[in-house]
Amino acid sequence: MCIPIRELDPRARRIRAIANIALVIGLLLSIFRSNFPVNRDLLEGVSGFLLGLSITINLIGPGRARRCREKAI
Repeated sequence: MCIPIRELDPRARRIRAIANIALVIGLLLSIFRSNFPVNRDLLEGVSGFLLGLSITINLIGPGRARRCREKAI
């Protein structure tokens, strides 16, 4: 991706932040699911959903980004 993160519009930065937070929460839920007194199937589903959401957003993001064009001399 040619555009630095600082130059992205606020909406794109917010979506990327949501994807990263979903990844962290999904991984933490999958690692520590035995410590929670909740149904394990429910935690497995929620962690899988969050990991899938993160993967989807991170794979679609670069495809939708604007391509850098070569500068004319």
